Amino acid sequence: MQDERHFDVVVVGAGPIGAATARHLTERGASVLVVGPDEPEGFVNHDGTWAGYYDQGRLAHVLEVPLMTSMLTMRSIRRFADLQERTGVDFATPRQSLTVMPDASERSTITDWFNRDLLAGNAADLNVAVEQFSATELQQQYPDLRFAPGHVGIVQRDAFIVNPRALVKAELAAAVARGAVVVRDTVDSLEHVARGVRIVSRSGESWRAGKVVVATGAATNVSGLLPKPLDMRTYGATVVLVEVPDPAAFDIPAMMYLKAVGGEVAYGGIVMSPLQYPDGRWYLKCSGRSLLDNPLDSAEAITRWVRTGGRREDIGEALDLLAELLPGKWFGPAHTRPCMVCETPTALPYIDQVDEHTVVAIEGERGAMAADEIGRLTANLTIDAVWTDSLPHTAFQARWAQPEPARPVQAAATV
Repeated sequence: MQDERHFDVVVVGAGPIGAATARHLTERGASVLVVGPDEPEGFVNHDGTWAGYYDQGRLAHVLEVPLMTSMLTMRSIRRFADLQERTGVDFATPRQSLTVMPDASERSTITDWFNRDLLAGNAADLNVAVEQFSATELQQQYPDLRFAPGHVGIVQRDAFIVNPRALVKAELAAAVARGAVVVRDTVDSLEHVARGVRIVSRSGESWRAGKVVVATGAATNVSGLLPKPLDMRTYGATVVLVEVPDPAAFDIPAMMYLKAVGGEVAYGGIVMSPLQYPDGRWYLKCSGRSLLDNPLDSAEAITRWVRTGGRREDIGEALDLLAELLPGKWFGPAHTRPCMVCETPTALPYIDQVDEHTVVAIEGERGAMAADEIGRLTANLTIDAVWTDSLPHTAFQARWAQPEPARPVQAAATV
């Protein structure tokens, strides 16, 4: 039998958080192995891991709740330029971020995510400039867009759209440049051995490490890699991609839009500026209210969901919204893509030690835009074995599943 190679740390999961963790571990001088599957060619017959980062655009901004999410994002954004310059991978595009919601008289049951005063207060706490618009001012600022009557807005003009695929590429490139090894495989088991952990992949290859970081995202509870399930929920989300013939004709901000009529939510989600996808075509990306309609509690359920390609019903909702929002514009074909998201009761990441050799790091609500900072915090905890950051560790400590864990009060579209 060939001797198993030994690393200081093995990172299980090669998505945004796993890749960022590996990068920051190498910058602390650790020898690192990253194990995670590459993106599959398609979803129709897919069997196995499917990641939410298989996408071209996510918002990176401070118009978020809770405040801690915005703080993690701002820390990440401050390192974007350096990471892009060092790796030659452009993953962040400057773009206005506009959040639109009904005024106070139309408050709905989920408006903490679209509470203009709260969003403005969080931005002020972080010394980030934003502008607020009345319904009249909103229409004046964006004359080509038609929002529902009585809706107001808040904009951060110096926000970004982050390409999650490119972000992962940059993080891994930076890690590899400092000696990290990347293996495209799936980890099937972790075994505690003398002075560390033995990691075995699906292909039969194995390694040993002093410590292991489990960064397997929405699939964490079905992976079987932790001794017990975390208090988190996994959902199958739907992304609707609507083709546009000329992206220059759609010079619009990236938007979070809560449309409410008579106190009832008619749409709640994102409308992303045109993005170019791997097929070379340009699409407007929408993801609306069906986010929490598809809970996934097993590997088999995940496989079934991925193979559906997403909810076809969401196409009609997206086209109706775009026709109202962008009158007179011509849209090409629309199709869906499956996505997976997870949420925690705190709406914050879990960054915590499971035991003396194992650390877990998963997103709470906004994985891609805050991934670099989540990875830095995870790397520091892994190496130091104690929490050393000024942010309180209690905010990120893992919660373990109870027989009937309480569901979070609210959630918003994140894809």
